[in-house]
Amino acid sequence: AMADSDEKLEREFSFLQSVEDKIKALTDEQEEKMVELDKEYGKKKRPLYDERTKICARIPNFWLNALLNHRELQYYINTSDYDCLRHLTVLDVKEIEEDGYQGTRYCFTFNKNPFFDNTEIFKEFKFKKEDGELSVNQSKIKWKEGMDLTLQKKGAGAKKGGKREAADMAAQDTPSFFGWFDEHEDCESPIGEWFREDIWKDPFKYFCGESDEDEDGEEEGEEGEKRCYTGKTRRERRERRAAAHAAPARGAQV
Repeated sequence: AMADSDEKLEREFSFLQSVEDKIKALTDEQEEKMVELDKEYGKKKRPLYDERTKICARIPNFWLNALLNHRELQYYINTSDYDCLRHLTVLDVKEIEEDGYQGTRYCFTFNKNPFFDNTEIFKEFKFKKEDGELSVNQSKIKWKEGMDLTLQKKGAGAKKGGKREAADMAAQDTPSFFGWFDEHEDCESPIGEWFREDIWKDPFKYFCGESDEDEDGEEEGEEGEKRCYTGKTRRERRERRAAAHAAPARGAQV
């Protein structure tokens, strides 16, 4: 009886595995079609993306404010980066599909500025379709003398006194955003993922500050304020954004 029971159980396992294999085959087919569908609609959306890019370029400090309103990305931007990012006019995310590779290229176009000579800087991550081998390429930023933000000392340019001091000092402990373009930095996530999945998909939402700050994962701070996992309160985040809006660009006429 025990042998019959084991044999029956084996048959059920076999039937179950057969069904699971069929489900997996359909899932694989679905994923392949979804990838092709994404590519098809990505091409259809490209003219609209280009039109959107032109509009954003006409709005002062559009991308600076969009980046600072992202609840995680803002902590990868040093206050010393603000003046440079004011010159950012175009942020573009392009899918790579060429020569057996696929991946993503992140492009940043700048007006003439006092920081570097480049008009465009980029970073791209390509994976070989055959074996998944990663290839990373990026622009070499041609910093002007004494303006390399990745070499800025912590605390440089901090504003003493006033309610923005604490937020400014916290931000200046953050390495420069432009360190992401270093040739030794080969991690796409999390910065690339935030650009691709959040900022690029809905930049206007982030420019307006509608960045879902009431999601799960926040906790009440000591003063009853919500805190995200970074430990920053809403007040501190607002003060950092205010600094970006209010502080004059380096070299600007006042």
